Amino acid sequence: MLRPPGAAAPSDVPAHRRVVPEGFLLTTRALGYRYLDDSDGCREEEHRHDEHTVLWPERGIADVRVSGRTWRLALGQGLWVPAGTPHAADRDANSTLWASYILSEAWPREVGSVGPVVVNAALRHLLIHLAATAMPREQRLRAQAVCMDLVTAETRPTVQLPLPRDPRIASIAAAIMRDPADDRSIEQWAALTAQSARTIARGFRAETGLTFSQWRTAARLARAAQLLDEGLPVGVVARRVGYATNSAFTAAFKRVMRETPREFAPSGTS
Repeated sequence: MLRPPGAAAPSDVPAHRRVVPEGFLLTTRALGYRYLDDSDGCREEEHRHDEHTVLWPERGIADVRVSGRTWRLALGQGLWVPAGTPHAADRDANSTLWASYILSEAWPREVGSVGPVVVNAALRHLLIHLAATAMPREQRLRAQAVCMDLVTAETRPTVQLPLPRDPRIASIAAAIMRDPADDRSIEQWAALTAQSARTIARGFRAETGLTFSQWRTAARLARAAQLLDEGLPVGVVARRVGYATNSAFTAAFKRVMRETPREFAPSGTS
């Protein structure tokens, strides 16, 4: 398998020691906290674990980097990272990310590859309860087995949003993510950031593999998916992410997500 440019080979990436306590199946940590054996957990620098890892946000959205790509996760979504896979995750004190580490020999199903999984409310609450509550060993093991049963493949479509690292491009990307409805052209961004439109266009293509227009569409749809998950009406979501009409928003959403916003939204959302 070819690696994205700049991605390290697994053998070049530091391997962390086992995180799951002896005699148990899994453990969960909030990445905004610090732990006594913190050097073994997830961090901002690329690393790998001997355990499988499920990364998921407790609220809002969060980003996880795997082999040069950034996965944007909304509430209810997680990312399955098989044992030995290089990855990096935000450890800022404000991070909403949690990491659940699962013994590779305890996982009862096919391992598969990196990809989205469902981390629904029941699973989130149980994982957090296990992380915060003392209980007898046998009871904990039974609850941990239930957690593994609840981790299922994400069947809903997701948007992968590669994030640029070049500061000249990253500042533009950050502004668009803050306000996806910002409709400034690449020429206007060039004037605002004192660089040429050609530099910005080349930068987005080199850093993300997408044109500026394609990247902005992906950013808009990633935000739209989150807002739809939160129950906002389709018309409100369309305006918030920069579409003048519901029909234009629906067409763009369906091209990427393979279903309309109404089909994607939770039942009862209009």
